[in-house]
Amino acid sequence: MEAMQAFACPQCGATPRPDWVCPACGAAAALDGGIRDWIDGRAADRVTIEVRDFYEGRPFPGYAPGDDASTLIDRARRSAFLVGLDAAVRPDARVLDCGCGTGQVAAWLALRGARRSVVGLDGCRASLRAADGFRARVALANLQFVRGDLFALPLARGAFDVVHCRGVIHHTARPYEALREVAARVAPGGLLVLGFYESFARAPHAARRAVGRVLGRPIAALDPLLRRRDLDDEKKLTWIEDQYRHPLEHLMPMPRVLAACEAEGFEWIASVPPAGHDLLEATPRPGPLGRLALRTGWALRGLSDEDAGLVALVLRRSRA
Repeated sequence: MEAMQAFACPQCGATPRPDWVCPACGAAAALDGGIRDWIDGRAADRVTIEVRDFYEGRPFPGYAPGDDASTLIDRARRSAFLVGLDAAVRPDARVLDCGCGTGQVAAWLALRGARRSVVGLDGCRASLRAADGFRARVALANLQFVRGDLFALPLARGAFDVVHCRGVIHHTARPYEALREVAARVAPGGLLVLGFYESFARAPHAARRAVGRVLGRPIAALDPLLRRRDLDDEKKLTWIEDQYRHPLEHLMPMPRVLAACEAEGFEWIASVPPAGHDLLEATPRPGPLGRLALRTGWALRGLSDEDAGLVALVLRRSRA
C-alpha cells in the first residue's frame, strides 16, 4: 500500500523514502498507530486550526461499537451515491479520499476492490484514529491513512485515478485554493468527485440555522434528519454539532465552482443530484438557463432532503 510515488514531502515536494523521510529536506512523517502524520502544528493558519479542533472533539461520522465490514457494506449499499461511486472506480484504481473524516467512504471503496490502492487523508487526528481502528479491525491492507494539511498536501500531483473530496473545501479558509490543490492530485484522464455546499441548495438549511440561532436551539420539526424517529439521540447530537455549530462554512455557487474546475483542465460529466447509480453517465454541460434550473431544483430539494445542500460535480481531467 505504501507506494511512495503517490506521496510527496509537503515542504519541498520530493518523494519520501520508504521510511517516510524526505531525502531532500529531511522532513519526516510521524507514525501514529497506522497513520502517517505530516502535520507538525506550526504552519497551519488560525482558521484551519479552529476547524481541526472542532472535529477533534466531534469525529464525523462516527462508528457504532459493533461495526464491521458487513455493517459498513450494508450501510453504504443504501446510498445511491456510494453505490454509484464504487461503480465509477476501476477495480485496480489509485484512489484518494481527500478530507476522509472517519474513513467510511475510503473503507467502502477499499472493501469493494482488493486491487484498489486507497489513501484517506484528513487533518483531524481523532477522526483518523477512528478510521485506522476500523481499518485494522477488518484487516484492509489496501487502505492507508495519512494526516495532512489541505494547503500543504503530502501527496504527489497527478498521482490518483480517482479523487473523492466531498464536504471539505467549504470548511476551509480559502475554498477555491483548496479546490485547486485537490484537483491537482488527479491524474490525466482521471476522475474528480467534488462535493460542496452549493449556495442555492444550502439556502433552506441556512434558513433553518438562522431560525435556530434566534431561538437558541435547532427546531427538529424543520430539519428532515432531526425529524427521523429511527436515529438515536447521539447521532442527532452529532448532526446538530456539524450542521448548526460548525465554526466555518462557505456557500459556493455551482457556476463559479464549475468554472474553477474547468480552468484546471476538467470536463463536466454530471452532477449529484440527479446522478445516482451511474456517476459516469454523461449529461450535457448545462448552459446558463440549465444551471439556473439545476440550482433551483436543488433549493427545492433542500426543503426535504437530508443532505442539507451538499451537492457534487463529477468531472474528468483532460489527458493533455
